[in-house]
Amino acid sequence: MASTITSEKKQATTLHGNGHHGNGAFHLENVVPYYYTTALRLVKVPKLAQPLARSVAVLMTVALIIAFIPNTWQQNVGGSGIVTSFAPDARPQTIDAQIDGRIVKWYVYEGALVKKGDTIAQLRDIDTKYLAGNFVELQSAVRNNTASEQELEIVQAQNKVLQAEQKYAAALATAENARFAVEIAKVRFYRADSLEKQGLIARRDLESARLSVQKEEAEYAKAMAQVRVERQAVKNAEAELGAKRRKAQAVVAKADLELGNVSVRKDLATIISPVDGQVTRIAQAGAAQNVKKGDRLAIITPTTDDIAAEIFVSSLDAAIIDTGRPVRLQFAGFPAIQPFGAGMPNISVGTFGGIVSVIDAVDDGSGKYRVLVRPDPNDKPWPNRAYLRQGTEVSGWVMLNEVSLIYEAWRQLNGFPQQIPVKGGMKEKKSKSFIPAKDKDDKDDKDKDDKDDKEDK
Repeated sequence: MASTITSEKKQATTLHGNGHHGNGAFHLENVVPYYYTTALRLVKVPKLAQPLARSVAVLMTVALIIAFIPNTWQQNVGGSGIVTSFAPDARPQTIDAQIDGRIVKWYVYEGALVKKGDTIAQLRDIDTKYLAGNFVELQSAVRNNTASEQELEIVQAQNKVLQAEQKYAAALATAENARFAVEIAKVRFYRADSLEKQGLIARRDLESARLSVQKEEAEYAKAMAQVRVERQAVKNAEAELGAKRRKAQAVVAKADLELGNVSVRKDLATIISPVDGQVTRIAQAGAAQNVKKGDRLAIITPTTDDIAAEIFVSSLDAAIIDTGRPVRLQFAGFPAIQPFGAGMPNISVGTFGGIVSVIDAVDDGSGKYRVLVRPDPNDKPWPNRAYLRQGTEVSGWVMLNEVSLIYEAWRQLNGFPQQIPVKGGMKEKKSKSFIPAKDKDDKDDKDKDDKDDKEDK
C-alpha cells in the first residue's frame, strides 16, 4: 500500500513538474485539484485598485502637508441677493394712477430718458362729477357764492347785536331816569313829613308823597328788570354772531377744500416724472384704455451713482454679523475666480469689496435676514452702473475671523460653528504682575510687619 502511494506521488511529480511548467510559471491547478480553486478564482483584484489607492494616499499626504503650512483661513458667512441702491429715492420708482380715468396719450416709450417734471401720460377723468370741461371754474363759482351767503348771514347777525346793544342802552337810560325820579320822590316825602310835623300841610299831602315814592320805586324796579332782559338779549345776539362766524368759517373751508380737490384732481390727470431717470417699463397698453386709481402705469429707474447690494443670510449666520464687517462680492455677468472659495480672498480675482452697513432687525418672513452692503472706499470701485444694473444677482461673503487651516478643517469635519467675532476688537489685557488692590494692601502690610520684626531683632 505504501509503495502504491509513493509511486503515485512520483508520477504526479513527473507529470506536473512540482506545479511549474517548463517556462517557470506557477499554476495552482497543477498542485491543487481544479474543483478546489473555484472560490479563489472568483475573487480577483480590480485593475484600478492599486492606482486608486496610490492616488488617495498622495491626496491625503498633500492635505496633511497643506494643513500644517503656516497659513490662515478667512472664515466667512455666505449669502445671495440682488444689486440695489442704499438711498430709497434712488431705487426704482413706480408711477401709479391717482384717479379713475382713460389714457389719452403716452408721451414716453420704454427706455426713454426723462427729467423730473416731464409728462409721462395724459388721462381723462371718467368720474361723473368731473366730466364737465370747466368743472374747476364751476366749483370756484360755487365757492364764491357760498362765501357771499355766509358773509351776508354774518352781517345780519352783527345788525342784531347792534340792535340789542341799542335796546340795552335805552333800558339803562330809562332805569337811570327812574332812579332819579325815586330820589326826587323821596326828597319830597321827607319835606312833606317835616312840614306835616310842623302842621303846615295836611296829612293827606304826606300820604300822597309816600304813594309817589312807592310808585317811582316800582317804576325803577321795572326799568332794572328791562335792563337785565336787554343785557341777556345782547349776550344772545353776540353768541348767535359767534355761531354764524364759526359756521361760515366751516362752510367756506369746506368749499375751499372742494375747490382745492377739484384743482388738484385736474392736475392729477397729467402724469409727470418725479425723478430724473429712465423709463424701465410701461405697464398699461396704448391710449383709450381705462385705468383705476392705484393701477401701475410705468416704472422709472432714477439716474444716480448710489449703489448697494442686499444679500440674505440665515438667522444662525446673522447672529455673528455686525456692521462694518468687510464683504467680498461676486456679481452675475462679471467673471471671477476664487480657487479656495472665499476662505482666501487675497488670491481671488474678479470679486469686489464692500462694507456691511445695515442688518435688518427682523427677518423677511422665511427666517432670512437682509444685509445691506455698500462699496468699500479702500477697495477697487464697483463696475459702472451702465453695466451693473439694479436687480443683478450677487453672491456675497461676510468676512469673519482668520484661523489656521488645520483648525478650519477640524471645525468643518466636526460640524462646529464658526468663531463669534469680538465686536469692536477690544480685549482686556492683564499684566502678569497685576495684583488686586485688596491683595496688594495685604502684601504691603505683611512686608511692613516683616520689616518691623527684623528691626526688633
